Amino acid sequence: MAKGYTYIKGSSDEDLRKLLKRRDRYLRSIGQSYSEDDDRRTLEEKALKLHVYRMIAEFFGRSDGYCRGVGGSMHIANFELGHLGANAIVGGHMGIAAGAAISCRYRASNQVVLCLAGDGAYSNGISHESLNIASMAQFKNGLMERRFGVPVIFSIVNNQYAMSGQEAGEITGIDYLARRALAYDPKAMHAEVVDGMDVLAVRDATTRAVNLARSGDGPVLLEYMTYRFKGHSLSDPLSYRDRSEMEHWQARDPIALFTKQLTGAHFPDDQGGDISKTETDALREKVYARNAEMAVAAATSPEPDPGTLLLHMYSSGSSIEVPVKYANPKLLKPLPRYPRNQAGEITYRLAAKEALFEEMARDGRVLIFGEDVAEYGGAFGVTNELLGVFGRDRIFNTSISESAIVGAAVGMAMTGLRPICEIMYDDFMLMAMDQIGNQAAKWSYMSKGGQVSVPMVLRTPIGGGRGYAGQHSQSLEAIAAHMPGLIVIAPSTPRDIKGMLKSAIRDDNPVICFEHQILYNMSGPVPEEEYLTEIGKAEVKREGKDITIVSYSLMVHEALKAA
Repeated sequence: MAKGYTYIKGSSDEDLRKLLKRRDRYLRSIGQSYSEDDDRRTLEEKALKLHVYRMIAEFFGRSDGYCRGVGGSMHIANFELGHLGANAIVGGHMGIAAGAAISCRYRASNQVVLCLAGDGAYSNGISHESLNIASMAQFKNGLMERRFGVPVIFSIVNNQYAMSGQEAGEITGIDYLARRALAYDPKAMHAEVVDGMDVLAVRDATTRAVNLARSGDGPVLLEYMTYRFKGHSLSDPLSYRDRSEMEHWQARDPIALFTKQLTGAHFPDDQGGDISKTETDALREKVYARNAEMAVAAATSPEPDPGTLLLHMYSSGSSIEVPVKYANPKLLKPLPRYPRNQAGEITYRLAAKEALFEEMARDGRVLIFGEDVAEYGGAFGVTNELLGVFGRDRIFNTSISESAIVGAAVGMAMTGLRPICEIMYDDFMLMAMDQIGNQAAKWSYMSKGGQVSVPMVLRTPIGGGRGYAGQHSQSLEAIAAHMPGLIVIAPSTPRDIKGMLKSAIRDDNPVICFEHQILYNMSGPVPEEEYLTEIGKAEVKREGKDITIVSYSLMVHEALKAA
């Protein structure tokens, strides 16, 4: 609500007219219409009604909602205004926030990410991983070309209860969660405890945090001390609350407190003069009436057409053209060339590496990160040599934080980059399944499809044969293949790994590339000229007339032996 209201109040008359003209269909749904003759007051009121209508329509699961009814209150988002969406998974969005902020840093966009999460979320594993990744020293200490901290404000909305458990004195060992900032940053992330019931105190602290982030001294951690008047859900009986506790906090209701501050202040006549109680009462009534009117309109608006159930599950686009800003990025030295043998063959490993080199040289939006991918080159040596060509701003190591690695990739992809993250062994994907299955796979669908796509690639090796036992030798591609919204590839030859990986990097969907450990040293013919391999189309390896064997990855070769 705040993002939309701020946009409307800060827009010029011309921009408001453009907004209303684009949204004329929704205006008609609330009994309004677009007019070139509207004055400023009328433009604002129409835009506010439209905003409230689409918010409530989304809450009611209606097709006129901001996410066409498939997001609901849990996932409402408006990407046009830089709002990356709410999240039903406790803390699930924190990795996305870290990645979005890393994207802002890389793009030098002067944007700041404000990540709001409840006190309960800050005991979830993803919160610790995200705060740590955003605080990595390499962003500021000169390892990367640009010394600039990740511009994100992690905000703890401490409303005293996770669900029924109390943070202080019960389910944590500290009085203020902001103390945890000491674990991540020498400056304790500029952590501050703020009176979250005081609008002006929140504004002051947040403004200072934004300035710190924009100056390159982020990330920042703020803890807003608030109170949850209602239960966690409609079924919450509040039986764990004391009535006197409730009354104490209700006396500091933010709206009542701010109203008192406004009516008690003295403003110059040229700024409108003093504000009276009559005026604040009238404003409250106006807001309530507008909300009620728009709720009635939303309740009677159309429900989503069942035929659109699977619409936008996948994005249809791809990166055919690279924006001028990112075309032909700077190289620290020329790309290496890998000689073929007389049969035109190179190994599967080198073919994958060539794909990464070529796509990073083509498109400056392509970044690679993960555990030990820089100097070490990854567990199987696929990313070595890349650091020397592209530098640490485009290929960098992370902590051992699978959830935050994948979450950060989602955040980068949602904000204009095309990241490639590496999970050292696919067994470790299980550490990040929320970020893979609930975040990467779902945001195209939940965001009204077309509002946002998630063009990212997750590379990970599968399979055994090297004595790594039961937690480094699994093949979990079937799990990912059963998650709507993901594209899964498992190339079987050097030619295919190069062509399919290049296609995956250019695809606007989240793609998981499974690379079998035993295939890395296998050789096969790979063209030196530019080519792409179509994803989703099978290749007939051997014609026959009796049976069909369908396979992928290493088992293609086993099937050919059997044939």
